[in-house]
Amino acid sequence: MDNENTLRIKGKLNYFLENSITVHVKRFDKKFWRGLIIERESPDIFVMKEKFLGIVHLFVSDIYDIEEYMEKVK
Repeated sequence: MDNENTLRIKGKLNYFLENSITVHVKRFDKKFWRGLIIERESPDIFVMKEKFLGIVHLFVSDIYDIEEYMEKVK
């Protein structure tokens, strides 16, 4: 991941953490996680309460994109 993209992802992570916003994380391994970022463990590692998995560590280098999670209403 290039430096510009890393800075963009870190900025989004910090914003979502500070504002307690539920997120949708797209990872490079084609998996995705949904949940709330609850803690910054280091500049490159965040702790997330994932909707199904519970508490997980989120590494900046694993993230392809991150956005606010909007649940679809049927």
